[in-house]
Amino acid sequence: MRSVVAALLLSLVALLPGAGSAAAAAGAPDGTELVIEPDRVEPGARNVTLVFRLTDGDPAPVTGFQLLLPTGRPLVGVTAQAPPGWAADLTTTVLPAPAPSANGPVTEIASAVSWTATEPRAAGAVDFTLHVDLMPEGAGPVRFRAVSTDAAGNTAEWTDSWAEGGPKPAHDALKLALGAAPRPVAVAVEHGDHHGEAIAAPPTAATPAGVAATAAAVLAAAAALIVLLRALSRRQRRHLGR
Repeated sequence: MRSVVAALLLSLVALLPGAGSAAAAAGAPDGTELVIEPDRVEPGARNVTLVFRLTDGDPAPVTGFQLLLPTGRPLVGVTAQAPPGWAADLTTTVLPAPAPSANGPVTEIASAVSWTATEPRAAGAVDFTLHVDLMPEGAGPVRFRAVSTDAAGNTAEWTDSWAEGGPKPAHDALKLALGAAPRPVAVAVEHGDHHGEAIAAPPTAATPAGVAATAAAVLAAAAALIVLLRALSRRQRRHLGR
């Protein structure tokens, strides 16, 4: 009887809001987190701001961050903003063949941006911002490769390409879906360790309908527990009366 009651109580606890998320947070690795926060994601959108938020997960602060931009479906008219205490360097590439855009064929694009810390900094979040005149057309995701370097020389890398015959990178390139509602896209890796686990974006806030549904489920489970306890109690009394 005690085992049955304990199992039902555990089921009730699992239904409580936040119980599952708290357990997941406890098992998440403590590492550097990289999040893309776009203000617009429509294919072909103009005047788009992309924020790459890098949060240190280790006492050694990040001092360098390089972002490799797609060249197959390029971002047109890219400019980089340097946060306070950082310098930004933009690399451009001449395309082998002009890429079509709403403003006509494009022959030169930004292919990489490097940010370097120019003064000592404490660990914490830092925003690296890109301004894009024109986003790519089509509904497929836009992929970004990135490398961060901390003051101790450790690196964290996000990429989907590697040398032939070499080990496959533990972390894929960052993917920004076009045509969906804006939401952060996050990947985390243990600082200095290329075998960290990827984590999903933070869950959205609970809605009133979701809270009501959870409360109803908890009440139903509680009622079932009371009925079971009464039945077990009557059975035990009958057994003792024999």
